[in-house]
Formats: sequence, structure tokens, C-alpha cells
Amino acid sequence: MRREFKHPMRERRPSSGRVLPSGRVVPSSRRVVPSSDRIVLPSGRVVSSSGRAIAPAEAPGRAGGGPVIEDWAGVVSFEPSMYFKPQDQDELEGILKLVAQGAVKDKRLRVPGGLHSCARILVSDAILDTSALPREIEFSDGDTKVTVSSNWKLHDFLQELSKRNKSLEATGGTDTQTLAGLLTTNTAPASSKHAIFDLLEWVEYVTYAANNDVVVKRVTKGQPEFSSLVCSLGALGIITRMQFSLIDEPFFKTTQEIVPLDSVLNDIDATSKLYDFWRLNWLPGMEKGLLWTAKKIPRTGQVLNGEYPPDLAVNVLQFIFKLWDVFSDGASGPLLNHFEKVVYRAMTRYYRPTTAAGPLRNMIPVDRRVPLRVAMAEWSFAPADVPNVRNHCNAYFRDHGWPNLPIEIGLTKTDGYHMSPWNWPGLEYIVKFNFMYLTDVCTTQAERDGIDEHLRGLWKHLTDAGIQFKAHWGKINFMDHGFVNRNHPGCQQFKQLIHPLFMNEYLDGRLPP
Repeated sequence: MRREFKHPMRERRPSSGRVLPSGRVVPSSRRVVPSSDRIVLPSGRVVSSSGRAIAPAEAPGRAGGGPVIEDWAGVVSFEPSMYFKPQDQDELEGILKLVAQGAVKDKRLRVPGGLHSCARILVSDAILDTSALPREIEFSDGDTKVTVSSNWKLHDFLQELSKRNKSLEATGGTDTQTLAGLLTTNTAPASSKHAIFDLLEWVEYVTYAANNDVVVKRVTKGQPEFSSLVCSLGALGIITRMQFSLIDEPFFKTTQEIVPLDSVLNDIDATSKLYDFWRLNWLPGMEKGLLWTAKKIPRTGQVLNGEYPPDLAVNVLQFIFKLWDVFSDGASGPLLNHFEKVVYRAMTRYYRPTTAAGPLRNMIPVDRRVPLRVAMAEWSFAPADVPNVRNHCNAYFRDHGWPNLPIEIGLTKTDGYHMSPWNWPGLEYIVKFNFMYLTDVCTTQAERDGIDEHLRGLWKHLTDAGIQFKAHWGKINFMDHGFVNRNHPGCQQFKQLIHPLFMNEYLDGRLPP
């Protein structure tokens, strides 16, 4: 009989300190903020420099600091000294005015989304949390368009669209990100045919004019600035609203089966013609993978709310989770060990082809129910380079160890956004390799640091081999000024729109001066 699942790291309860969502412990070091650091917003609300509201009786006293912020994978955490949580648009603009005036000690603002990014793109000493802003949605033109506030989570947004039998064209593998988070990192689906932002009509954001006045800008598709708004990296301003055109809600039949890698990758163009979405999980150290595919089907009553059965392992992550009580007893650290090899060999032997059918909102974000924490590095390659990439990955992992999770391989439709990792002129689509590491079994800081070390070595190995690639900004990467200059020729146009108060150390080290 299978034991009840218990997360081994979350069972720890230290006598002091804060337990993060991943189970990691940080010291309890609540900052004491002097009353001189109190700020009166234009709305009249009094806050500390942490952004916490102070009741009148508290005003002469002190207030606590901001919360510890941790990414989904548990590899990035920090505690900002200033944490603002505006309640409405007026307060948002008031905070930006105070920042420009130097009232918060020259801090630079970053905005968290769904905390899905496992790079340090979010890290800052001043955080502006938009989750308390009003969540608005308005349909128009006979439900063919929708205007929506950017703090909606994708899952909730798709559910709201489905009430009117409408949808976006695509999603990524998960649906917990905010719309602003999706936009600023340009999250992309596993498809050569569909993209999330093809139906985006305009974006509205709050930023600074040349004289540091706070202004609201709206940029419409077709304007030159639009190419900088998608994958804007949070450096242009605070995204507040956007408008999409909508399509009738599509339905898909999905399949999952173990296949030889060559059957999918030897003729990628032929594979891309077979499916609307597909993704191949390359099992570590093997020439096999779990292939997930989705093909559009007619809308019928049987699939209106179709869902993956709760006991169905539709991907490798869920397969591992189903065996977590066994897996966690033998797995440790970010690299593949003998025990894990046995688990993956068992998967190739016992996994049976499975199918499911339902609406896009349930079928395409296939990873949304997986509770495991995963650090990722997602790099894009030209389709012609895939055989060479596979060979070099095999060579590097043979000498330095395989990641403890499979490598996701899939296609993404190219675009023309200046800072997008999917901007490859002359190509219809690119091939993404998503290198993944299960962090739930990385119980020490040295093991978590080993993920970066392992990926840095792979980055150098591929670079030394002369293979061109681009990297997802919100996942682990080692870009520098030279890399960005070579791979993002639109960077100069992009830089004309950024404002230094929305930058951070992570972007300073990557965007050329």
C-alpha cells in the first residue's frame, strides 16, 4: 500500500527562523523601520518604507520590514527592505512619484509575478506588489476582444474566458503566472503554430517621462515601441492593462507515450506538421523520451470540461510525484544517480500510452498540477543544429553527470520582439531545450549551487563548440553584455525605452551600457 505523501523538507520546524515555501529556513530578522521612514502617499494612507499600512495609533511607532520572497523552485530568495502593495492606480502612481523624488533612498523597483522565474531577474531591495490592485476584465465587440488588468493569473483568466466560450491561442506548460509576468518574459508554448501574444492588441503601463513625471502609456500593435513591450523584462515600467483579441475556445486530444528520440527529432519539420503542440522529455542517459502531443478536435459535449484523470501521470514530473515516497528515499542532489536511473528505466518499461481530451485551458498547461519544485534553463536553437546539440549534450553529461530530471525538447514559433529568445530572423520556429533539475531533493546550499555550476559548464561547452543559442530571461542563464549584443540586435532600440529606476543588478550585468 502506497504511503501517504509527506514533503520531507516541509516537516522541519526550527526553533527560530522563517520556513520558506520550499522548506528552506532563513533567520528571523525583521527590520525595524524608524518612524522617520514613514511615507504619506498622495491618497493620505500612511505606510512604512516596507509599504505596510500604519494605523493612526501606530504612526509614532515602528513597522516591520518586507516578506522573504522566494521563487517557485526554491533557488532564489531575498528579503527587500521596501515592499509596496498599492490598493489602486492612484496609489501606484503615488509610489512611483515618491521613488522618483528619492523619498525611498534611491531604491529601484521590481514587480513580482507568479514567482515562476528561477533567475535573479526579480531580485531588488524594493518590491512593488500589484496583487492588491483591482482585478478588472471587460469584454467588447461581441466578445471578440477583452481588456484585462495585468495582475490576473493565467488560470483564472482562461476560466473567465471559457464562460463565454472564448480563449487565447495558447499557454505555456503552467498557468500560475500573472499576465504581466507572461508578457515581460515572453513565456511561449510548445508549438510551431501558435503563440500567446499573437492576439495581443495593446499594452498599457505606468512609467516615467523624460522629466521623471509619472505617465500612463498605451502602445498598440504596429507602433515601433510594441516590439519592446513583449519581453520587456520589467525594465520599461509597471504593466497595468492589456487587450487581446479572442478566439472560440479550442479543444484538443492529447497523447503520452514513450518513444525513441530519433522518431521525433530526425525530421523535426515532419513532426511539427503532425501536431498543434508537442513536447518530448528526453530521459536522462537514454535514447528514449516521453512524448506529449496535442491535436485540435471538434467541440463536443463529451469534452466541454474534459480533464486529465487525477491518477494519470501525463508527464515525467507527475510520474515522479506518484512515486515520491520511493523516489525521495534514494534521490539526492541535482545530478542523476544510480537510483534515479533505475526509476527512469522502470518508466520506459511500465509506462503505457495514455490519452485525454478537453479544452485548451485544461489540456495545454500540462504541468499545472505538479507540486514538485524544478529549476530550469531554457535555451533556444536553430532546428538544423539539433543533432549537434544532442551530441554535445551527450558528451558533456557523460563527463559531468546528467540532470536529475529529463530535458524538455519542443518547438516555439519565432517572433520579432527585440529581447525575445524566440526572435530568430529567417526561421519559422526554433527548438527549445529546457534543462530541468528537481530541487526538492537538493537539501543543502552546496547542492543548489551545483545547479548553476553544472549549467555554467554546459553553457561554456556549447559556446566553445560554436553553437549559437539564445536564453529565456526568466530562467537560469549566463548572458553578459557581449552575448546580448550578438543575439539581440534590437537591444539599442529597447534601451531607449527603459528607465533606470526599474532596473536591477541582474539586468545591469546583461544589458549593454
